[in-house]
Amino acid sequence: MTWAILGAGALGSVIGAELFNSGADIVLLDTNEAHLKAIQSEGLRVDWDDRTDHLPIRAMRPENAPELELVILLTKTMRSQAALSSIAPKIAAGACVLTLQNGLGNVERICGLVPETQILYGCTMTPGDLRGPGHVVSHGIAYTPFSPLTENPIAGRISEKLTAAGFEKTSNAAAKIWEKASFNCAMNATAVLGEGTVGQIADFVGSDLARKIAFEVLEVAAAEGIATNRTAVVEQIDLALEHHVAHKPSMLQDIEGGRRTEIESLNGYAAERGATLGVPVPLNTLLASLVRMKEQQRLI
Repeated sequence: MTWAILGAGALGSVIGAELFNSGADIVLLDTNEAHLKAIQSEGLRVDWDDRTDHLPIRAMRPENAPELELVILLTKTMRSQAALSSIAPKIAAGACVLTLQNGLGNVERICGLVPETQILYGCTMTPGDLRGPGHVVSHGIAYTPFSPLTENPIAGRISEKLTAAGFEKTSNAAAKIWEKASFNCAMNATAVLGEGTVGQIADFVGSDLARKIAFEVLEVAAAEGIATNRTAVVEQIDLALEHHVAHKPSMLQDIEGGRRTEIESLNGYAAERGATLGVPVPLNTLLASLVRMKEQQRLI
C-alpha cells in the first residue's frame, strides 16, 4: 500500500527517495507548487555522495492524495494541524501517522487529529538540503528511531514494515527526540543570533557554552521522567562543531528566507516546560526571546 511524505521539503524528499529506492510505493505531498511541478516534469533529483538519481516519484498536493497506509509527517511543527487536516479523510480511513518532525511536543500536537492507535513518533538524523525546485542533496538516510504511541496490531504491522525499510523501532524514542532537540536548541538559536554557520558557532560560542544550552534542555527532560544520554549529546555537538563547519542551521535559513522558525518547539518549548516544572533554563529562555525578536523584525 501507499506511503506518503507529508511535507516534502529537503528532508521529506530525501526520506521519500530512500524509501522509493527500497521499493516502497511512495507519494510526496506538499504545497510548494514549484517543487511539485519540477518533480512531476523531471522527477526528483537527488545528489548522493556517490551518484545522482532522477526518480519518478509521484508528487502532488495533499488534498489529491490516494488512499494511504502510512503518512510520514515532516512539515514544520507550526503547520502540523493544517497539514493533517488536509488529509483528514485518509486518517479517518485508517492511515497511520509517523511524526519525524524536529522539536518537542509533536505527539501532543497531533493527538487531537489522529487516533492514538494510529500514531507513531520518532526522529531522524538524516541530512538533507534543498538546492532548488525538485533538487535535493544528502549523504543518505541515517539513524531513525521510532516507537508506536500504543502497542496494537495496526501499529505493530506498520512497525515491522518500517524496520524492514531501515528505521529502528525502540522503546526510548522519547529520549532520542529530547537528545536531538537539545542539540538543535544549542545550534539553531545561536546560529540565528550570530547569523553564522556551525563553524562560526565553534569559533565564537564554543563547545562548553553549547553544552550548557543543551544540558538545560536535558534537565527539563529529566523532570518529565525521561532519561537521556548526555554523552551522546556532547559527542553530537563536538562532531558538528568540528566536521560540519560549513552547515547553515535550518532556523537561520528560515530567518533569511523571511519564514517563521520552529523556536516554539525548541528553546521556547524548553523554556515553557521548564517554567511549569520548576526547572531553571535561563539560557534557553533568553535565546527563545531573542529569536522571537529577530523573527518579528524579519517578518514585518
